[in-house]
Amino acid sequence: MFDFDLELKKFKPAVGVEIGEDELFSDDVKDITDLVEELVSEREGKKASK
Repeated sequence: MFDFDLELKKFKPAVGVEIGEDELFSDDVKDITDLVEELVSEREGKKASK
């Protein structure tokens, strides 16, 4: 039978999880939304200058 409490006591988190989590949720990296907004604003700027 599976002893849930015993398994929780033995649990050790993966080594790179905290490091990876910080990388994933940092705001330094552009996502697709940022890129689309940048492209749209560039196109609108070109239309306004014509």
